Amino acid sequence: MHGSVNGRNYLIPTGARIEREGDVDIEAVSADWVIEQMRYARNRLNIVVLDACRNNPFARASRSADRGLAVMDAPAGILIAYSTAPGSVATDGEGTNSPYSEALTRAMRDVHEPVEQVFKRVRISVMNATAGRQIPWESSSLTGDFYFSSAGRRVDNDSGPRPAAEASRPPPTAQVAAAAPSTTANTPGGHDTESSGSWLSNLFGLNKPSPGAPGAPGAPAPSAPAPGAATAGMLAGAKVVPVFQSLGVTADVDAAHSYAPATIRQWIATAPRRVTLGSTPEQIRSAFAMCRGYSSACRLDWYADELVRGATLAPFDLDPAPVSVREFRQFADAAHYTTEAETTGFAYALVAGKLAEVSGGSWKNAIKQRPVAEDSAVVGVTFQDALAYCRFRGARLPTEDEWEYAARGAERHTFPWGESPDPVVNAATAPPRANDGPAEGIGGRYRGLSGNVWQWVDTKVNGRKVLKGGSWLEPNPANKRVATRRYELAHRADEDSGFRCARTLPAWSDADQWFASLTK
Repeated sequence: MHGSVNGRNYLIPTGARIEREGDVDIEAVSADWVIEQMRYARNRLNIVVLDACRNNPFARASRSADRGLAVMDAPAGILIAYSTAPGSVATDGEGTNSPYSEALTRAMRDVHEPVEQVFKRVRISVMNATAGRQIPWESSSLTGDFYFSSAGRRVDNDSGPRPAAEASRPPPTAQVAAAAPSTTANTPGGHDTESSGSWLSNLFGLNKPSPGAPGAPGAPAPSAPAPGAATAGMLAGAKVVPVFQSLGVTADVDAAHSYAPATIRQWIATAPRRVTLGSTPEQIRSAFAMCRGYSSACRLDWYADELVRGATLAPFDLDPAPVSVREFRQFADAAHYTTEAETTGFAYALVAGKLAEVSGGSWKNAIKQRPVAEDSAVVGVTFQDALAYCRFRGARLPTEDEWEYAARGAERHTFPWGESPDPVVNAATAPPRANDGPAEGIGGRYRGLSGNVWQWVDTKVNGRKVLKGGSWLEPNPANKRVATRRYELAHRADEDSGFRCARTLPAWSDADQWFASLTK
């Protein structure tokens, strides 16, 4: 059994009795400690498989218990296999064993391929069995091949055992690296922060073209054409490489070869994206200069928390606009839900230019500052209220990394629509509608990402939740940039804080758009 506390994974003996947080280090075994012992043993290869339990056994014993497994580094010579993504829990399934356990057991017996390929087959099988809700992945720093089964191998007198088909494989190609920091960034509260090591090169089997069409394990793998121009029906690597670089897809493709469209389409649709978020020192100075153009009170240290960070994101999508008053009302009526502001009897608003506690203020009356429009973004909701709404709809709140990536796009724009602050230079005199504003974010599919309402995201920094986007009440456009953060207590409601939901998907929503750019 496995569980995680404070970002660390633990192996739990079946007879462990954990009644409080202090018992964890005594009753359970740290997975980091196990991996450290493997490293000191100096074995050439070690494999660790972690399967997230449905119910975290630490939840009742610890206020810092986490949901699902935490990311771990993979020292040289170790492969760490996770049954599902960080922060998620695995599906139990309907049989004796979980979908992951069953798929792994079959693959270890039947798939006579290197270990990375075996886990790729397991991933596809589990995604098919769970309709994309569970996506296994690996963190690996292996430098050689390992086979669970000896079938399909032959002995070479000069170099020892190796696969029979190895001699016919094309030579290794240069790896396409995403434009992101090579070291792990410290992203407070983020669920998708990239782990160190070379796990991305193994995730989704990106060391080699995927076998057959998407979701078709066992289909013959396409062979790489000889170097040169694209052959009929194939995509030239010279066109594929820059698209993969823009998206942050790490794969063994190069400009000298051609690739089957189905393989490239699968990578674009399902591969995690290694992205760069936050602001460079130059961008932070530019934000400060923009701020000073509107107020002499601005300080450079206001933006010091935006430092560049790397993250790896699985497919997801955001709501096209902030949740409206009408949508929240439908939820509250159907679920018989009472917000925290309604329960406590107050929320916060600007009164005569000063932030004040407004008695009786709630989302129903826009905290008594102005008439409530059904198509305006809902405000007066706390983080917990937003979380309840999203869960009611079968969704969740986005992480800061997800929100920021969707808003920036692959081009990493300063604002969701581009580089110009013009759409938010002048503060609005009344709350905008949820769908107001220019087309924003990836593919121009969103509205209201900036300058509408501050939006709760599921990321915590120093005990406070993060909000993104800058509201219509924010007078300075520098504070409406995509990278800008606001910190707030999770139980606080005010007149310009709203939200939008996110969903984990089996494939990226913009895959068709990117694939079409390769076929023009």
